[in-house]
Amino acid sequence: MYPLVLYEIERLRRDHPYSMTVNHFHDHYEIYYLLSGKRYYFIQDRSYFIQEGDLVFIDKNELHKTRNVDIDPHERILLSFDDRWIRSIGEDASTHLLVPFQQKKIIFSLRGSNRTFVESLLFQLLREQQQVLSGWKLNSRALFTQLLIFCSRLTDKLSSVEEHPQAYNPKIFEIVAYINEQYRNRLTLGSISETFFISPSYFCRSFKETTGFSFVEYLNNVRIREAQRLLRETKEKVIHIAEQSGFDSVAHFGRVFKQVTSQTPLECRKLARHIH
Repeated sequence: MYPLVLYEIERLRRDHPYSMTVNHFHDHYEIYYLLSGKRYYFIQDRSYFIQEGDLVFIDKNELHKTRNVDIDPHERILLSFDDRWIRSIGEDASTHLLVPFQQKKIIFSLRGSNRTFVESLLFQLLREQQQVLSGWKLNSRALFTQLLIFCSRLTDKLSSVEEHPQAYNPKIFEIVAYINEQYRNRLTLGSISETFFISPSYFCRSFKETTGFSFVEYLNNVRIREAQRLLRETKEKVIHIAEQSGFDSVAHFGRVFKQVTSQTPLECRKLARHIH
């Protein structure tokens, strides 16, 4: 997932069932637009049902994962950008462009003229990237800025999509919240089962169905996300960061970190200093 670029856009159609398997969080923003099909989208601590015309906002370092609803094809457009791109617009750009992320308006269902306008901007952005005509980067910036301002203005007018009943399991979301708070401590399948009076087999099955992650996969991602933050923001030694993130050995920490991020902890720290 490194190195990050200032701005990217990608259109992708999948004709077969697909669920995300790697890179579940990152240090940049994403806007996901579903052109066709249906998906379940787990973001931070909730699962959402999304369908064509839905626009999804994923904040920096939010754990997320899409998965199948059915076997039908789906097509989406994904935009990615980071703080460097926002800063290149102007000093107060974040005040106007990041409203949906800041106010946690995660998903909007676009209909009628709103959907037509957003799709027009997205298709123009894709054409600019494909044709690479004179001034395409400048025009892309203008179009994308227009898209973000439009979405920010929509924030106060549209309601976020609620959790879909089929994707909602109060007990599992209670456990997710518990993991998010207690990840620094020793957490096992057995301890979770005892704390929440739930059988291990039912817990494993329900957790996977609700979030798209296995219990260990989710726990590791939460811990590594915290480790990345500490590597970027502090000068703590790696062994201390491993302990603060919930790992019982620096060797295990290193293996999991490389598995989740495709980097070593020291590579992460070095690159973060270079970017910022």
